Amino acid sequence: MMAKQIKFTVGNATQGYKTVDILIRGGKVSYEILRNGLLDVEKKKSPAVEVSEAWLKELDALKIFSWEKNYSADVLNDAQWELTFRESKNIYHGGGLNAYPENFERFLDWIDVLIPEMEFVNRRRLEKVTMNYLDECLTLDRHEKLLTLDKKTSQHTYRLVNEEKVFDACQRFFDGIEVEEADASYPTRASFELVRHDKSVETFETPYNENFLPGLTNFIEELKTIASDLTAEIFSPTPAEVVSAQGKYIFCKVQFKDSYKHYTYQTDDETLAVGDVVDVPVGKNNDVNQARIVEIGYFDEYEAPFPIDRIKKIIGKHIATDFEDY
Repeated sequence: MMAKQIKFTVGNATQGYKTVDILIRGGKVSYEILRNGLLDVEKKKSPAVEVSEAWLKELDALKIFSWEKNYSADVLNDAQWELTFRESKNIYHGGGLNAYPENFERFLDWIDVLIPEMEFVNRRRLEKVTMNYLDECLTLDRHEKLLTLDKKTSQHTYRLVNEEKVFDACQRFFDGIEVEEADASYPTRASFELVRHDKSVETFETPYNENFLPGLTNFIEELKTIASDLTAEIFSPTPAEVVSAQGKYIFCKVQFKDSYKHYTYQTDDETLAVGDVVDVPVGKNNDVNQARIVEIGYFDEYEAPFPIDRIKKIIGKHIATDFEDY
């Protein structure tokens, strides 16, 4: 078996570059890590180790010698890569800026099998996101570069021009939330399925409300901005907005049944009135309970009695009548 050598660099000026030098000879592989991240690290050499024939065949299946010498795309990031691949007298030397061969990610996964600590592809990266709410289903697929919106009477498919931007938004939102347990009887619930690069699948269900998914409104609005020419509304009705239509923050004092204390919540529902019974999240688990509004006030942000990003919000008007004898 003829020797093969790979020298590969990928990264950008913000997050740094990763560089490896791999030598394959006689069914054994050794490698050297030259750089791993934003700062130079102490170089690491591995002794030659035996590898599987299937892993070696995967490299041949990539057909690197058929890759173009230069790839480029006009998108708003600065991802760069460079590869030198030697096999006997044949040499491929190429690279790219913001663009890659079609099977480039398979190449990164191939290296990650050998040097998992390099993690050329984030194992926790989201590959597919599915959201179900009422009669609608939204699917985002990184591999297919598609946004699919199934509504009750129609289906809409949108080709993602820059799937990285969409999935960056997904990663920020879903990796940043902590899903709280909620009363299963809460009516407007949404279910989510997240498929990661390591093939793991996460599912959860929660009320479709800012109280339980902080940042949900901004996330949906960001998707709408990215897919600005999508002909259908993404999820209707939308989750509760953070600011009221008047530009004021609405704070309500509420009183629970059999309690004399008043507790403050925020809402954007201008139709609520003193005397209304509302559903509110209570405690660290955000259990849904009922309370009656005893006072309503409108405030500018600088006048708000509590920090806007820390106060809990009223879920909505309570529909049942079991509170009427309060």
